[in-house]
Amino acid sequence: MGSVFLQDLRTGWHVDQAILSEDDRIVVIRFGDPTVREVMAMDELLYKAAPLVSQFAVVYTCDTTVVRDFNDMYELWDPVTVMFFYRNKHMMVDFGTGNNNKLNFPLTDKQELVDILETVYRGAIKGRGQVTAPKDYSYLRLGGNR
Repeated sequence: MGSVFLQDLRTGWHVDQAILSEDDRIVVIRFGDPTVREVMAMDELLYKAAPLVSQFAVVYTCDTTVVRDFNDMYELWDPVTVMFFYRNKHMMVDFGTGNNNKLNFPLTDKQELVDILETVYRGAIKGRGQVTAPKDYSYLRLGGNR
């Protein structure tokens, strides 16, 4: 249901414009098929977090079954992928999973997402291209629990 309230980027041009147009906030784009359960859950979480981060982040969604322009470029093969941009620059985040390009695993806690977005923003305004997530998610790689 969250995807209904988040702004959807319907073409590659819209994705590019969203990334290019924001100078002061990070651009958060959720890539994925909105009919997939994991994507719906992430959209709900992004919807709940959006008002809390609106001062420093803007959140969009992009249906990868409709907008295929970035699927190969950003390696959008996971059910849900969240990427971060600041001033037309891709922001990387070290989650401890080995993939620093994107968040491609499920989150269930709104505050956890807000903390990640705040970390990305603080690093971005300091000119960093990569930040370390406030929590280590390496357990995901090992298949363990938190």
